[in-house]
Amino acid sequence: MKNIKTFESFLNGEKVENLSKMDYAGEVDQKTKNDILNVDNFNTWLSEDYYGGSAGLIGRIDKLSNSMITSYFTDKGVECNEREIYDFIQKIRTEWLKNKN
Repeated sequence: MKNIKTFESFLNGEKVENLSKMDYAGEVDQKTKNDILNVDNFNTWLSEDYYGGSAGLIGRIDKLSNSMITSYFTDKGVECNEREIYDFIQKIRTEWLKNKN
């Protein structure tokens, strides 16, 4: 089976695997959520997967953007709202500033 991360079933009948374990309310399970919202995991994604690897962006708060977080969430197979983006940006900023000192 081909792994395709998707939220919608618009892929012309291709067999897809849901990579996020959803509960009945449409939320991912807590372990998956904790993994996604882990700043170290975000840093790994940034250095290995974001535009082919962008390790130089880690710690660059001035480069952190909503679109970067949306790409991360989408790549992990989850949708996000503006509040979740904002909260995760704040968490990353706090962690990056703490590690800078």
